[in-house]
This record gives sequence, structure tokens and C-alpha cells, in this order.
Amino acid sequence: MVITALCQLTLLGLASAQVVKRPLLNSVDELLPKIDAVLPAAQKYSLTKWTTAEVDQTVSLNQFWKDTLEDKDSEFYCKDDLTVYNVTFIDCPEPWLVGHCAKAETTKEATFDLLGRLPSSARGVISDLLLTVMRPGFSMRAAIDHSVIFASRPAPYDEFKMMVTALRIGSPGIPEDKFAEAVAADSCVADQPAADKIEKDGNYGSALEAGLTVVAYLKLVKSPPLDASCMQKQLDFLKPYLDARWDAPGQCPNKVPPNIVKYKPVAFPDGLQVLDVDPVPAPRATVVQWDKSDGYPELCWNLSQYPKMGGPDPWCKAENLNIYNVTYSDCPDQDPWALCHCSDAQISADSMVVKFGRLTPGLRSHVRHLLVINYDGIGASDSAPDYQFIASAGDAPDSSLMTAATTMLADGFYNTDPWINAISRDTCWPTMPYNVQFPWYEILSATGAIYLYDSSGKSMLERGYDVSCMSNGMRALGAYHGSDFKQGGKCFKRKPNDPIVHPDTNNLLPSGPNAVSEEIVKKLFRPSPVWKEIRKNN
Repeated sequence: MVITALCQLTLLGLASAQVVKRPLLNSVDELLPKIDAVLPAAQKYSLTKWTTAEVDQTVSLNQFWKDTLEDKDSEFYCKDDLTVYNVTFIDCPEPWLVGHCAKAETTKEATFDLLGRLPSSARGVISDLLLTVMRPGFSMRAAIDHSVIFASRPAPYDEFKMMVTALRIGSPGIPEDKFAEAVAADSCVADQPAADKIEKDGNYGSALEAGLTVVAYLKLVKSPPLDASCMQKQLDFLKPYLDARWDAPGQCPNKVPPNIVKYKPVAFPDGLQVLDVDPVPAPRATVVQWDKSDGYPELCWNLSQYPKMGGPDPWCKAENLNIYNVTYSDCPDQDPWALCHCSDAQISADSMVVKFGRLTPGLRSHVRHLLVINYDGIGASDSAPDYQFIASAGDAPDSSLMTAATTMLADGFYNTDPWINAISRDTCWPTMPYNVQFPWYEILSATGAIYLYDSSGKSMLERGYDVSCMSNGMRALGAYHGSDFKQGGKCFKRKPNDPIVHPDTNNLLPSGPNAVSEEIVKKLFRPSPVWKEIRKNN
């Protein structure tokens, strides 16, 4: 589950030049009463209630549903008072999935009306809605992809705002990089909070959502007129997205269905790191440290010098970044690996060499570079397969390197019928995938680590774990690339190391993004797809 854990972290922030734009309005919230006034009355509906068995057999749609149904320590927990409905409005034959917690401060009827006040085509961007409970005195609005969550009680005008948020972040979403180009060409953004977000941390999400609100006002209200010409490029960019969703003809022709997945038990509910208590063997290693004058592999340098989130300091100061040539005894005829290590990392340089050596020769040969950095949160590793690059942050377990290395040879296999059909026949998942609707990639990476342990000379059964419930996936991976996971296998010639750079470490400036390193950062440290705001109730 270490890949999952890392996907929930935003470890590295992209450096960006400061952008300052004046606001069109103090807040787009002042437009919401006018927009609300032109929304239709709530549609009538019919209900079908889920049975307890149906709820229990279905995987929680996202973390908020999971907390509500499963985590007794969560402030959102409401299993005993949660009812799940299929709600079918008269203007659309397809139902919406709605969960309602009776402990919340909003009735189920008012919850259904949040959806019912939107035109069916606009409502269709929302796949499911959950109203749950939270600590007294507070409420929340959140979104994950097309799923909308409220806690305690929605605020006025939230029916429109939840649609706009789902339109912004739901798959495929609206590309923020293209929107940023439109912002650069304009002299203003929609409101002051959006301007502040852009200036402070280069975040364009608020400006995009506020811009959609301005587009909606100009489309639906028109009077009193609003002169938004200072953000015309943004309006031109956003209008087709809103129009396509708002004006789609017919009865909800573009409705996004909820991704309902039947539950499977998990073979390793505590994560694969439990396997690290009995590590696989590592070969002998010869280690030679580079002199500072030898330079740095370019990717290691660029990524290590990105500023940390919330501050100007890089993830690894130049004086702390060390490079080691490492030759392993099971690959004597291959070029040494250039491993990159930050001296303040939780994992020492010696431990890095051992942990990387525990990858089998075949699996190790798919990796060009490893970067190990300091992080005080959950230790984990992730990969950028196109660049054969792995980064480990914090006290990353062996299994995290194995899952990351497995993705190097995935090459689209995770999306093929042989793999999907195999794991569909299995009766368990190795770990709980973060994306339960499309789990094939994560299951492949976790299966790789388990396959490596099972092939290490001491089987999983000998280690005390029965993984027969995932035997189909194990066989499919073995048929695809099983030899790369075998102890005693052979190394093969890797792609060349990254070019060497010789930065002037005495005159360093904050590192800015370049096309390659920015792409890798996005691949390595994917931000959480969760958006939420917590409000104190009046």
C-alpha cells in the first residue's frame, strides 16, 4: 500500500514564477444569489433504498465514504445511521447514488433537492452525493473526482458550487496548464481569493472555479451586466466546458455513473511492509563516492533542488547531495548504478545500497537512478517509468522499492485483458488500492513485490502468508515477466545514465521547472485528488 500512501502526499511543489493579477470582484460569492434565483425548482423524484447487505458488499467509493462506513475513530463515522438511496428524478431515467446520515443537520429531502435544483445535464457531472456528520460546530464541502461530499449541513448556494467543483476536478477535468496560459494573457482574474492563491503558491484551481462562476453568471443572469473583459481569454477558454455540460440535449445524456465495485478482502491489510521483517538477500556491493567536482546526474540534481512545499528550501541542499557508483556482485559485467542520496535522509547511504540490492538483478536492471531524500511523513517510494527513475522519501520500506520497480516493466500490461481477467478471477486484492474503480495498476505493482518475495528462496507460505487468493494474478505476472523477479537471474544492459551536470553550487538560485523534470515530478509525486473546505457554522 506504499504506492497508495505516496499518492496521497504532495511531496514536491513545482517552482513557479510569481504571477500577480488584479481581481475582478472581491468574491464571486456575490454572484451566487443571482445565479440561484434563475435555477429551476427542485425536480420530483422516486427512491429505492439499498439493503444492508448491498452496502456491506460494496467497496466504499472514496475515503469519505470509507470513513463514514468503516472507521469508528473518524469524525465522519455514521454507519448505524447511514441510509443509501438510488434517487431517480423525473427528468432523467438514471438514478443518482445518495448517502444520508440521519445525525447530520440536513434532512434527506433537502439533500435530494441539492441535486434536483440543477438541470439534468449539469447534474450529470455529479456521480454520487454523500451527506455525513462531523465535529459539532463545523461543516464541510468536499469533492473527489465526480463524487460530492457534505458534512453536517450544506451552505446556501452549494448546489451550484458543487456542480462547478465536480466539473473542474472530475475526469478528465479542465487542464489547469492551458487555463494558466489564458490567465497570463489577461489583466485580471475572477476574484481576490483566486488572485491571492496564484500569487502565493501558483495554484490556479480557485481562479478556474471562480472563472466558471463568472461564465455561468454571464450565461444565465445577464442583468445587471458584468464587465468581465479584463479576463476575456479565461472566459473564452472556460465557456465551452460549461456549455457542454449545461446545454447537453436530451435526458441527462452525459451523466457520470458512480463507480461501484464489489468488495474483495485484502491479503495484507497492514501493508506490504510487514514482509520487511524477513528481508530477501542482498548481493555484495562495491561503493565509490563521487567527488563534488564529478557533478550530478541531471535528474537527481533537478529534482533534489525543487523547493519543498511551503518554503524556499530545496528537498536536498547541494552540500548534502551525494552520488555513489554501486557495483553489485550479481551484475559484475554491468556499468555501476549511480545512486543519489541526501545525507539528511532517514535512510542512510549504506542502507540505500542494501535496499536497492534486494531488487533482483532483472528488476534492478530496469532502473537507471534512485534518489533518496528526507521526509518526516509516511516513508514511501514511487517511480517515473518513462525515465526509469525511482524516488524514495522518508523511511521507505523494501517493499516500496519493489512496487515502484515493478511499474518500470508494466508497459501497459496492467491495462490488457490477460491481466484484468486474471485479477478479476482472484478472490482478494494484495492491498487496498487507492483507486478501487481502476485498481489494475496498483494491484500489478503490489503483486510484483509479493512475487519477488515468493521467488526469493523462501516462499510466501513459508513466510506465513497464504496468497492463493491472488494466484491468478501471480501466474499472469509470472507469464509476463516472471524471470525478472527471480533470485539468481541475470542483469541486462540498462539505458545510459542521465547526463552529468556541474552546477555552480556557490551561486545557486531557486530551481525553476523545466519540461522533463516537471513531468517527472508530476509522475513521482502525484497530488491528492481530494478537494475540500471546512467551515465554522454560525
